[in-house]
Amino acid sequence: MKSFNLNKIAVVAVAAASIATVAGTANACSRFTLDTPHGVSTVRSLDWGDQLGNVAQVNPVGIENASETPSYKNAMAWTTKYHAVAQMEWDVFHGVASDAINSEGLAASLLYMADSQAFIKDYKDTGAPAVSFLDVIRFITESYATTEEAVNAFNNNQWQIAWADGLHGAQHGLHISIQDKSCDIALLQLNEGGEMLVHRGDTKSDLRIMANAPLQQHHRAYVAKVDLRDLEAKDIPSSISSADRNLRGLFHTSHIEFKEDASWAQTRGKLLSTYNAGNLVPQDLIDPVNGETYATWTQFVYNHDNGEFLFTNYDTRAQIAYNFNDTLAFTETMCADTVKQADEGLSKAVFTQCEAH
Repeated sequence: MKSFNLNKIAVVAVAAASIATVAGTANACSRFTLDTPHGVSTVRSLDWGDQLGNVAQVNPVGIENASETPSYKNAMAWTTKYHAVAQMEWDVFHGVASDAINSEGLAASLLYMADSQAFIKDYKDTGAPAVSFLDVIRFITESYATTEEAVNAFNNNQWQIAWADGLHGAQHGLHISIQDKSCDIALLQLNEGGEMLVHRGDTKSDLRIMANAPLQQHHRAYVAKVDLRDLEAKDIPSSISSADRNLRGLFHTSHIEFKEDASWAQTRGKLLSTYNAGNLVPQDLIDPVNGETYATWTQFVYNHDNGEFLFTNYDTRAQIAYNFNDTLAFTETMCADTVKQADEGLSKAVFTQCEAH
C-alpha cells in the first residue's frame, strides 16, 4: 500500500517563504504528559504568530513511506508497523506532523527549539537513514512500540534527523519528545558542536513538561532558582516566554492531585485546567524574550490507554472528539480536518480520504 504523499514539490517554495516569514514568532508551544488514574495522558498546544490549522491523519499498518532528505547519504524508507494517528499542520507548515500516537500507546511531539538552529552547521551525517522533520513524528510512532525501543534504535544509529534539510528548504531548530503509556519519556535535542543529547525521565521527572528555548539544561538552571513547593507562588513568573511557561507547568503539575474515583471526563477537565492556567497563550501578549506576539491556536488532549482524543480550536473555542480505537478498521490513509469540522458544529470527527495539498 502506498502512503498519502506529504511532500508536494509544488509547494516547497511557498512553504519555505511562509515559514521563514514567521520564524521570529516561533518561540511557543507546550506539552504536558502526566500519569492519571485513567492512564498516561498528554496535553499539547500549537502556538504561533499566524493562525494554524490541524488535520488528524490515520496511517494504518502496511503503508509504505519515504522521507525526502537530499542533504544526506541515506534517506529513511519505512512501512507502517503500528497503526497511528498523526496531527498534521498544513496552513503554515505545509505537511508537518506535529504530534502522533500509535496503537501501543507510544506518542511523539515536535516543538520549536530556536537555540538549536545555530548548531545545525556542526551536525555530521552519521550514515544512518535520515528522517525529515516533516515525517519524523510519524516515523517514530509508526515504527516503535515504546520510548525505550525508539531511543535504543536512535542510539544504535538506526535513524537520524535530517537537520540540514530543515523544513521545505529553510533550516529551523526543533526538538522531539517521545512518551509512552508506561510513563517513560525521552527528549531529543541538538546541542553545541552539533551533538545530539537524549534526556531520559518519566512523568514524575521534569520531562513531564516540554516547552521551547532554552535547551533543557538551561531550563533546569532557571527552575532551580524557584521553590516549586511554595504554594503561595510568590516567585512564579507570569510572562508567556518559554522559560516561564516551562516553570509554571512544573509548578502547577507539582501540586496536581487526581482523584481515583473521578471519571475520565473529570480527569481530563483537571488536566486541561492545569495546563491552561499556565501554558495556554492568550492572543495579543508580548514575549519579553524576543518582543514577539503569538497565541495558542490549536490544542489537543489524548489518553495513551483508552484512546480518547479531544481537539480544541482556540480561534473559535470549538471542540471535536474521537477515539483512536474507532480508526483501527481503516485500511487506507484517512483524514479529518478537525478545525473545519469543529467550526461546523460536529462533535465527533468524520474521517474521509485525504485531500491533496
